[in-house]
Amino acid sequence: MSAAIIGVSFGREVSTVRIGRGGRKSMEGAVAMFAVCFVIGSTMFASVNLREYPVFFGALAATLTEVYEPLGLNDNLTIPFFASLAMQWGFARIQSCASEPPLHWILNGDMWTQLQRLPLA
Repeated sequence: MSAAIIGVSFGREVSTVRIGRGGRKSMEGAVAMFAVCFVIGSTMFASVNLREYPVFFGALAATLTEVYEPLGLNDNLTIPFFASLAMQWGFARIQSCASEPPLHWILNGDMWTQLQRLPLA
């Protein structure tokens, strides 16, 4: 919906770049869709560490699917399908990562111990 609203409102005036189905899609609409998908996905998975990785790829897959419609089907069917596949892949990739936040050792005051473990080559 954000792609349609922004694309129709601003797509014809700001940019001459036309993409997707015979040039009927605008770059402004695609950027708006990606931004809205990323913000909503980051909000939905706020409690998940490293959520930006799968949410980025889910938003990218949703945007590319909306622009190019790879199967020629209604995008209401294909966007959730491809976005969920991309997010499943992204969440599988971060599953093995540590559950502690990045640089937690600085926040815990354990910086000197961690620095001593670094290899000095």
